[in-house]
Amino acid sequence: MNPIKLSYYLGRNFKYSGKVIGRSLLSECKSWRSKANDLCCDRALGISTVGGSEAVGLIGAEADGIKYLGQDYASLDIMIEHLKLNAHDVFLDLGCGKGRVICRVGQEVIKKAIGVELRHDLVEIAKKNALLLKGRQSEVEVVRGDACEYDFKEVTVVFMYEPFGWRTLRRVLAGIEDSLTTNPRSVRVLFSRTERFGVVLDMCDWLIPVGQIGQSGIWEWRTGEI
Repeated sequence: MNPIKLSYYLGRNFKYSGKVIGRSLLSECKSWRSKANDLCCDRALGISTVGGSEAVGLIGAEADGIKYLGQDYASLDIMIEHLKLNAHDVFLDLGCGKGRVICRVGQEVIKKAIGVELRHDLVEIAKKNALLLKGRQSEVEVVRGDACEYDFKEVTVVFMYEPFGWRTLRRVLAGIEDSLTTNPRSVRVLFSRTERFGVVLDMCDWLIPVGQIGQSGIWEWRTGEI
């Protein structure tokens, strides 16, 4: 190969490799910074929620449970600021895992924060965290159960961090819609990591898409005017 061309191609490849490595390092730095912030926030709340947990086999009525990952605190703060929760709100986290979201929401003045989790080991961790929570302003409850079977009639805000597949999600949404018949009210549905299942919520003609909450990665739908 012509030395000039060889020099050109080598330079271009090195430049491309440098960009790839740079993006990878930047992504890794952001990840570590987020984890460090989560650890600090855990300590401030007196709880322990850092670290994921793989799903044990196919769990749930639809056998589509997904491994537990905690929503980062930075995004939770953006979400809570946006929601402007009040003393009449009942906040529900489906697939609450270790209880990070309900503990953080429990620092707000609301009627109740409820976490539903199917895995026994995670339920025990979430209950312990709820008991240890510092700065509690509201009741925090952890329920062991299947999201498909939950009674949504009192809930005003439903949060999900991609805890299960589209089959369970469809049943959950049907349950929320049915609850509006017995108890007409405004309900907000929040879903994080919408890449795979956001379309399922968009297909619900009884839900109005609001969009992403700031830069949180959490998306909102609602049943009517809030």
